[in-house]
Amino acid sequence: MRKMERMRIAALSVAAAFLLAVTGCGKDDSGKAYLDEVKAEDYVKLGEYKGLEVVQPMPEVTEEQRDAYINYILSLNPSDGAKEGDTVNIDYAGTMDGVAFDGGTASGQNLTLGSNRFIEGFEEGLIGAKAGDTVELNLTFPEDYHAELAGKPVVFMVTVNTIMASQPQELNDAFVKGLDNGCSTVEEYRQYVNDLLMEDATAAYENAIENSLVNMLMESSEFTKEPPKAMVDSYEEVLTANLTAEAAGYGMTLEQLMSLGYGMDETSYAGEIRKQAERFARQSLMLQAIADKENLNVSEEELQEGMEEIAAAGSYESVEKLKEDVDARRYKESMMAQKVMGMLRENAAVSAG
Repeated sequence: MRKMERMRIAALSVAAAFLLAVTGCGKDDSGKAYLDEVKAEDYVKLGEYKGLEVVQPMPEVTEEQRDAYINYILSLNPSDGAKEGDTVNIDYAGTMDGVAFDGGTASGQNLTLGSNRFIEGFEEGLIGAKAGDTVELNLTFPEDYHAELAGKPVVFMVTVNTIMASQPQELNDAFVKGLDNGCSTVEEYRQYVNDLLMEDATAAYENAIENSLVNMLMESSEFTKEPPKAMVDSYEEVLTANLTAEAAGYGMTLEQLMSLGYGMDETSYAGEIRKQAERFARQSLMLQAIADKENLNVSEEELQEGMEEIAAAGSYESVEKLKEDVDARRYKESMMAQKVMGMLRENAAVSAG
């Protein structure tokens, strides 16, 4: 992970960033947390927002990018399981006499089989395991190990998340057909991958344009007073929750992620999260002011339709059940942001430079 100059939220598309705030943010009774509780123009004097000029290189996919992706797929999760020299990503939990011990549990660890990083028998016991397998390893710590563990029997339960083979499989028609993606030949698959990567590149292109438009507007707009404290608090809460969830995905605490991934201590990252929450609150008020001016607010009918689509696409039996997990007022704000960004994008002058 690379160190950050700004929190990850700053790199998200505007609509995606708004959606982060949909779940789990309530209202602080001491203030106004939602856009429908304030008059946005009281907080911001808008700059020019139509006809903005953005320079953004056109999306492209090179042969090198396509081939790198294909080589990744050829190396991922070989059908005959892990072999010496392969790198496995694993979760493991070690117990001694049925009790977990310090340092014996981890998630998302990369281990090259044959590197001898782990005690004897651990890496050997994963030979032949396939992605998704859970393997029980009954081992013994060496006599010269740490005093409290030396010579003791231990049981490791190891789940293999992914395998990256040291020797990629051969790219041929038989391999392509086994991928079950509608392709039958190598040439069809190369075109399929090219199209797939172009979709990603195009999405990144549009996100970059959105972020450029918002940054330009933030610089040209005048924020006449501070956003409501409760609004900033709610965005701070969701930013912290999302970073905490990201840390858990790496098997870390938030403190560990901030220290190892971003080089920040608790005081530093708390201050950075607060700063980003304040910026997001200002951004929200700015977009709301544009929506008010351009008649782009979301009606209750539009909100109902949007939530019905989400409920139908998910596992919710009704919109009422969905609303138990999703803050409808926040989702309405995200729909507004998407409408405003659509208008800004339609009226922008975009060139490749």
